[in-house]
Amino acid sequence: MPDDFRSHFFNAPLSARVMLDNRVLGDAMIMVTEDNRARIIHFTDSGDSEYGEAERQRWLKSFSNFVTLGECSQHDCPPGLLAADYSLSDARLVLLTQQPGNEKGNYWYALPGGGDSGLLLNNQLNLSGSQKQSTMSWNGGLEAALGSWTVTSQFQQDQTRSDGQGSYSRHAMTSLYAQREFQQHFLRAGLFTPDSQGLLRQPYTPGNGISTLAGMMAGSSDALLKGGDIPALYPLYVTANREGVAEIYRDGTLLNSQPVQPGLQMLDTVPLPSGIYEVEIRIMEDGRESSRVTETINKPTRWRTPGQRLRYNLFAGQQQTLWNSDKRDNEGDLAAGASVNWLLHPLATVGMAVQKTGKERQTGVSLDWQAAEPVQIYGNVWRSNITGYGFDTQGIWTHAQGNVALSHSRSWYRSEDEPYRYTTRPSIDHSSTLSTTWRFNSENSLNARLTHRSRNNGIGADVGFNTRTTLAGNAINWRLAAFDRPYGNTSSLRNRGVSLSASFALGGEKRSGNISLGSRTDSNGSRDLYTSASVNQTWDKGPVKMTTATVTADRHGAGFSTYNQFDTPVLAGSFWGQSSTLNSSLSGGINTGSLLAIGGGHAVMSKQAANYQGGGMIIDVSSDDKNAELVALYPGGAAPLKPGRNFIPVDAWKPGTVQIDFPGTEAPALKVEPEYLNYQHIRGGVSAHTVKVMKTMTVMGRLVDGDGHALGGAHVVNHAGRTVTEPDGLFTLEVHENNPVLAVEHRSISQCEIRLNPTTQKTQAEIIFLGNLTCDGLPLAGNTEAASRTAANNKDI
Repeated sequence: MPDDFRSHFFNAPLSARVMLDNRVLGDAMIMVTEDNRARIIHFTDSGDSEYGEAERQRWLKSFSNFVTLGECSQHDCPPGLLAADYSLSDARLVLLTQQPGNEKGNYWYALPGGGDSGLLLNNQLNLSGSQKQSTMSWNGGLEAALGSWTVTSQFQQDQTRSDGQGSYSRHAMTSLYAQREFQQHFLRAGLFTPDSQGLLRQPYTPGNGISTLAGMMAGSSDALLKGGDIPALYPLYVTANREGVAEIYRDGTLLNSQPVQPGLQMLDTVPLPSGIYEVEIRIMEDGRESSRVTETINKPTRWRTPGQRLRYNLFAGQQQTLWNSDKRDNEGDLAAGASVNWLLHPLATVGMAVQKTGKERQTGVSLDWQAAEPVQIYGNVWRSNITGYGFDTQGIWTHAQGNVALSHSRSWYRSEDEPYRYTTRPSIDHSSTLSTTWRFNSENSLNARLTHRSRNNGIGADVGFNTRTTLAGNAINWRLAAFDRPYGNTSSLRNRGVSLSASFALGGEKRSGNISLGSRTDSNGSRDLYTSASVNQTWDKGPVKMTTATVTADRHGAGFSTYNQFDTPVLAGSFWGQSSTLNSSLSGGINTGSLLAIGGGHAVMSKQAANYQGGGMIIDVSSDDKNAELVALYPGGAAPLKPGRNFIPVDAWKPGTVQIDFPGTEAPALKVEPEYLNYQHIRGGVSAHTVKVMKTMTVMGRLVDGDGHALGGAHVVNHAGRTVTEPDGLFTLEVHENNPVLAVEHRSISQCEIRLNPTTQKTQAEIIFLGNLTCDGLPLAGNTEAASRTAANNKDI
């Protein structure tokens, strides 16, 4: 290569495409030396890359210093790198990290190197009261990371007071155990309730189940498996009489809550944990529980590792309770069980479960079969030496416009079971459900459900039709619903009704209205006509973020209710109040929660995360501008940051990056350092980070040596940024206004520092033009005047 070209290609900034394992990592500015070393200065574009920002930041850090090119077997390399090469012909820096064809490790995340630490304590408080009764419920959940283990605990306290029965309280610690995750497996020890973690299908084994067990459990696990959230395989339907909230509980612990509208509708199951388990769904209307049903969540993890054909769960121990006010007869009984899934075919999975609790022995066998691409069928048969035997089947057909689901279960119970637990249960119990969802187009949809249970009197039917129309340029959402179902398990009354509701915007996006009217059957069997009107308003400022006010009228009179959501840095939740139409009695309540995070020697109290994800980051923000607004962008969401201490929830297991940026499209004259924060946590892990927001100014200059010759490829560094001089010595750099010091490094000169004076040199455009600069006579520290005087005598000026 001619000497005139060498200064342009070596020890000077070059634009290059960085390839990682034959895939684009991103475009970057790099430096290459004549002795075959390379360094990445910064990435400039990542639009064509399928890698996440965490991967780019990892390699930017690995190549922050010069790395020798070639095979790593001949010299030291950053961890995980096998070879690196730079091609001058196509301007590509190629990084190789794995042997060709070795893709096994790509299924799983690796645990954080060196372990993890931290503690997350979630608190949920629910208070409700009326003139005759009041209730209080407190639920706490703790997760702590200790090296490679996670300690988990759940506890609850309930207090109820009523005029007729006085007051009573209940409390229990439902779990206290340590768990260690491995690729494909897990190990657990302590006090817990056995679950179906890692199994695609958990065969059903009814009877006097295990409450809490003191012992050990091991089995298959997908916690480290790469993949996103998925919905439940079978839809979960609920029916509400009026607007309310559906609360989903598992073993008494609240998993999720979401708003519901009058009529039949499908709940969102994506936020729910994976597995096959029973949940209790409570419908809360006007702050009071209107119905409670038990459903099964069928949310298997996709079997995406065909080489792992067997999945299993094993547990053994003694049934015990801890800090539990309810004493159980089976306290101290030994319990053990095993469950397995076997992948017969990519479309068929069989399962088997055996379990012994005290004197009861239970077995179950299941088959999960995808009969065709749109058809999924599941069957389960169970038997107990005390309870009896039975089966249940489920099938779903998914088509382009929706789905059709059918389920049926039937149980035959033994009379010997009565002395153990049940005294009034029938010898045969069966249940059938047929449901469908049909979306005709983007504006019209239909959902319907038929149910029949042996304990109810007859068949229940629900149907709802949704459509959207436009009136005077305003969109109106209409819903027509009708239902005819048994009023309860023991009543012979039928609850029949019909409702029509319309939702529309009121003068903008932040205000909406709803009007509904209909009829229903009251508890006495009389026809009840009702109508209601509500206004919903969202707020940008203040702790209250949303307010809904509703006026209701029926044959008993008129009532008023309000529902509000609030959001503060340390608490978030909702509060409500109601005046009943029946007797004008008053009631109200509040639901709120908070989170305590400890990690990295820091602690912070924060509001509960909307979707708790297992890990967290404590971010301390120090800013030159106290009014500066920041936003943290992380996978799955964004959160505002303020000067001081902040908390950001992040996913466990999966490595990721949080980007710190300014909201909006126009960035102020401020610099965030660092701009990216990397993380990887196990459950309960919390890391601490510090972010500085600095007032900056732009510095433009030219670096020369003592003879006035340009110095290309020199590193110019400040707290707010760094750059590399062009072959002609020119550079542009963002500099911290409160610490205006430039550190200069070049192979031909000693390192020096140049101290600027912004008060006398800065222009109105926040720019300083330095002209020629030299490090001669400034080996460690100096000032701009001295540097400029030296350069003024050089021949290039």
